[in-house]
Amino acid sequence: KKGKMPNSVSSDNYKTEYGNRSGLTVQNDKIKEGDRVLIIDDLVATGGTLSSAISLVKMLKGVVVECACVVELKMFIDPPAESGLPSRTKLFTDLGHQDVPVWGLISEDVLTNEAELPKGYVDDGEEH
Repeated sequence: KKGKMPNSVSSDNYKTEYGNRSGLTVQNDKIKEGDRVLIIDDLVATGGTLSSAISLVKMLKGVVVECACVVELKMFIDPPAESGLPSRTKLFTDLGHQDVPVWGLISEDVLTNEAELPKGYVDDGEEH
């Protein structure tokens, strides 16, 4: 959190799908010029947190190699303008981060699949 860590630098405030957030913070000596940095997050939707982290690394003259996320909500990558959804592509382009690849281990495609058990399935308590 901003103001809680000594000898640190913070990114600007940013927006997420949940609302406004204060900037991310890192100690000044943790990222050095030319350091290659992998940013890991649990979930990427609008890209607000990732863009803040990328900006922070760039402020310290590090290089973000890529962003890895456990879950990626692809509906925010480049939604149609009439949808009213924020566009992660536009945000990254506006901030000059379009060169940073983002990937997710799981997308909402998997999260919205409904499991179907075979007719007559009985759980016998054993692993199969």
